[in-house]
Amino acid sequence: MNDWNVIILGLVQGLTEFLPVSSSGHLILAPALLGFQDQGLAMDAMLHMGTLLSIFIFFRKDLWGLFLGLLPGSRGDKNRVLAWSIIAASFPAGIFGLAADDWIEANLRSPLFVAGSLFVWSIVFWFIDKRGKQREGISDVHQLSPKRVFFIGCAQALALVPGTSRSGVTLAAGLLTNLNHQSAARFSFLLGAPIITAAGSLKTFEFFFDSGPKEFLFSTYQLFLGFSASFIVGYFAIHLLLKIVARVGLTPFIYYRVLLAGFIGVYFW
Repeated sequence: MNDWNVIILGLVQGLTEFLPVSSSGHLILAPALLGFQDQGLAMDAMLHMGTLLSIFIFFRKDLWGLFLGLLPGSRGDKNRVLAWSIIAASFPAGIFGLAADDWIEANLRSPLFVAGSLFVWSIVFWFIDKRGKQREGISDVHQLSPKRVFFIGCAQALALVPGTSRSGVTLAAGLLTNLNHQSAARFSFLLGAPIITAAGSLKTFEFFFDSGPKEFLFSTYQLFLGFSASFIVGYFAIHLLLKIVARVGLTPFIYYRVLLAGFIGVYFW
């Protein structure tokens, strides 16, 4: 795999990890459409770490406040309840991932399944987006109760199914809990930080501690290149999503998902 292939993988990961268009679906489609060799665990880990860094830098103030809320003596801090709620709400996706990831990998990664999932969830997102535009919604995520945070966390577990989109399903769940569009998008990123950290760490652990033979498909330079591409594109993708969602909601992404589903259906039928 050459440097341009690595850059494309970084672009795909950086954009689709945060835009509600399904990163897992695009990472399945990119090799199928462009003839890539599977990128393997090492590159997967670096791509995830790049997007994770973009979250930490973009939301550094929010995340630092939540971290302080986890420390002893933070009682009365408005971040305390929200921080612990986010930790608890990350468990459904983590448990579901550990239990079903291998089965999903073996049975749900076909392009036609991705197309169907893209289309079905686009319909769901359209109805929820339309409903969210009809009311003002809450602008402060600290007003979310632990039950509502846990509901969004349960929705996040659905993102393991290719074609769903973690950002899309958590943003939609946020709208259902009465957050406005921009706050729902911001909270989607805050909620995603623990699970993206866990996913990247798990892939790194699997690569370095798996007892099986390792095939080093990339040089250290290429791993850094993939990390950098996913970080830079991911950072601007966060800014782009917040700006678009605040102005017009999910509509542009829903149109894209439907068009992509149609293209995949025709191409792979």
